[in-house]
Amino acid sequence: MKLSAGASAAALVVGLAMPVAVGRAQAATTSVASSAPTRAGTAAAITVRGTTHDGPRVIKYTVSTPSLAMSTKTPVSVDVVLPAGYSEHPHRRYPVLYELPGTSNTANEIVNNTRVVALTQKLGLIVVIPDGGYNGDGGGFYTDWVDESTRLGVENWETFHTRELVPWIDTHFRTKRSRAGRAITGVSQGGFGSMSYAARHPDLYGAAAAFSGAVDIHHGPVCAVGADVLISAIMTGLNQVEPFAPFGNPLTDAANWKAHDPGSIIGKLDGTRIDLYTSTGVPAVGDLSSVSVLGTATMEALLHQSNLCFKRAADNAGVAYHWHGYLIGTHDWRYAVRSLADYLPRVMSFFRTGR
Repeated sequence: MKLSAGASAAALVVGLAMPVAVGRAQAATTSVASSAPTRAGTAAAITVRGTTHDGPRVIKYTVSTPSLAMSTKTPVSVDVVLPAGYSEHPHRRYPVLYELPGTSNTANEIVNNTRVVALTQKLGLIVVIPDGGYNGDGGGFYTDWVDESTRLGVENWETFHTRELVPWIDTHFRTKRSRAGRAITGVSQGGFGSMSYAARHPDLYGAAAAFSGAVDIHHGPVCAVGADVLISAIMTGLNQVEPFAPFGNPLTDAANWKAHDPGSIIGKLDGTRIDLYTSTGVPAVGDLSSVSVLGTATMEALLHQSNLCFKRAADNAGVAYHWHGYLIGTHDWRYAVRSLADYLPRVMSFFRTGR
C-alpha cells in the first residue's frame, strides 16, 4: 500500500483498492516463556518470542503480552534502531523517539519505508517502532478497548505501549529515562496515538509529533463525524469486529472518546513540544501516475481537516504548537519521509534544550 497508514481505510470509505506494502520480517531465533496475567501493565508482562538483527543498528523483536490476547498466537513486532557506535560507548545514554505505525502498517514497514535508519545515521538517538496491530490489520487505535468480547479478546494497546514497553526499553537499553529524553511520533492513526499518549501520559513524553495524523476524533463536530465513519470502517472492514469496539458507542460512551481525543484534552499537552505535519491532499505532478493517487489524496485531505480541528482547539486553549502545513502532499510514504526528515533536527534540538 502506498501509505497504508489510513489509506486502506480510505479504500473502504471511497471504494478504492490499494497495493500492499513491504511485509513483516521473520524472526531468526525464538525464546518462549510464560507471562502471568498479574504482570500486565509492567515491563515484566513482555515476553520476547524472537529476535533478529537487520544490519548493525536494527534489532527486531517479536513479543507477546497478556495485555494483547492475540499476541500469544500472533506476536507483535518491536523494532529498535540504535545509534551508530552504540556498543562502543558503554556508558553513554541516549534519548528515545517512539514512532507509531498507521492503519495496516507494521513496525517493519515503518523501518523499510520511512528511511529512518538512514536519516538517523549521524544522530545520537534510539528509535523504537512497535506494532499497533496484528500483521498489518486495521490496528487497535492506540487505546485499551472498551469491548473485550470481540474475536480479538483483550486489546489493551495503550497499556502495552505506555506502561509495559517504555519501562522494558529503559531496562534493556541505555536510555535517558525521563520525559526530557523521550519523544513520540506517529503516522496517520499513529499520529492519533502519539498525541493521545502524550496528552494522557505527560510524565512520559516531552515532545510529540503527528505526520498526517488523525489528531481530532471527537472535539470538532465535523471531525467527529468523519472519525466515526473512518474508525467504524476500519474496525468492521479490516479487523472484522464491532464498529466501535475500541472507544465504545460515540453517544453513550462519549466521555471515553473525549478522554482519549487529543483535541478534547488539548490542555494536557500544555508544556509538551507539539509538531503537526499536514498537507492539503493536492498531489504533485509525480504523484499523478500512481494508481492509488485518488485514495491517498482523499485520505490526506480528510486528515488535513482533523489537523485543522486540532489547531482550532489548541488556539482556543492557548496551547503552543508548531504547524508544518504543506499545499502539496498526499497520504504517501514519500511525504512521511519528508515529515520525518524535517522533524528529526527539531526533536534533537528539543533533547538538547528542552524547547
